[in-house]
Amino acid sequence: MTLYFPRIRSVGCALPETCVTNDELATRMNTSDSWIRERSGVTQRYVASEGTSTSDLAIAASTKALQRASLAGSDLDMIIAATLSPDYYFPGIGVQMQHKLGCGAIPALDIRAQCSGFSWGLATADAFITTGHYRRILLVGAEIHSRIMEYSDRNRNISVLFGDAAGAVIVERQEGKERPTVHNHLRGLIDHEMGSDGSCAELLYQKRPGNSGEPTFLDLGPERSIDSLPHMDGQQVFKQAIGHMCETIEKVLARNDLKADDLDLLIPHQANLRITEMIRKKFGLPEAKVVSNIHKYANTTAATVPLCMEDAEQDGRLIEGKLVLTVTFGAGFTWGANLIRW
Repeated sequence: MTLYFPRIRSVGCALPETCVTNDELATRMNTSDSWIRERSGVTQRYVASEGTSTSDLAIAASTKALQRASLAGSDLDMIIAATLSPDYYFPGIGVQMQHKLGCGAIPALDIRAQCSGFSWGLATADAFITTGHYRRILLVGAEIHSRIMEYSDRNRNISVLFGDAAGAVIVERQEGKERPTVHNHLRGLIDHEMGSDGSCAELLYQKRPGNSGEPTFLDLGPERSIDSLPHMDGQQVFKQAIGHMCETIEKVLARNDLKADDLDLLIPHQANLRITEMIRKKFGLPEAKVVSNIHKYANTTAATVPLCMEDAEQDGRLIEGKLVLTVTFGAGFTWGANLIRW
């Protein structure tokens, strides 16, 4: 019996042209390079220019992924887009990408799992390919955070942490007598873990625009309402992120009869360098086995994992045959992991 299973064929990423350092932010609010570095590990972030949309970044990243796989938009069977910052409140960016890439009338869906969106997208692509519905899926994580932030003292604790970027992968169907497992060394997606806890939604969220009971969907007053800015209970988010990410790693390792040392590479969501370091130390992994690039890009939400994948490919750590585990955590709360033989 022939089985279908997916593998990642190529990666592509895109950044805006403007790089904003911590020192530059210090001219706009009461902060400093040392304050930001000590609390997050961020030294700079990229910010989209006027006229650039989230779907524009998504298209740029997707075009690179397609070119590296020697494919065109017409070769795709499906698009999965992960973002919390779409061009419009509706529709999502998936359909815009379908049109801009010239894909024909293929399905294009958006996933709203925030920082876990790309991880959940990999699990979703796996399901569609394994059941035989689709052969080649484009998955993209793209964000423009700078438009929803306010670079001011009242929004300082959040705005310094985020950046704009996009990353994409081509997930392609393979055929064989067995699916990839840890032990048969076949390349492809091996396992996934997904979870959420909506009781914590208001610990990390943006209330407006929305239909949460107020008489208007959007505050049109002369001064921006605090409800239209992202809100985060930093201490609780930090604690929950470490707990859920560690638990998720343990579940995937146990289910696949693995020890942390068996991994060639761990790719954690880039939320905070301190979170990454605490996870690394808990599992006793050397720095070379854990990808960290938050200092270059800040937190790009759904784009952090593919950005890490591309960086690890470029520095030679992510090559064919390596056993890789991604792990994410985001607003919702949501969390996820993907075990991959690259």
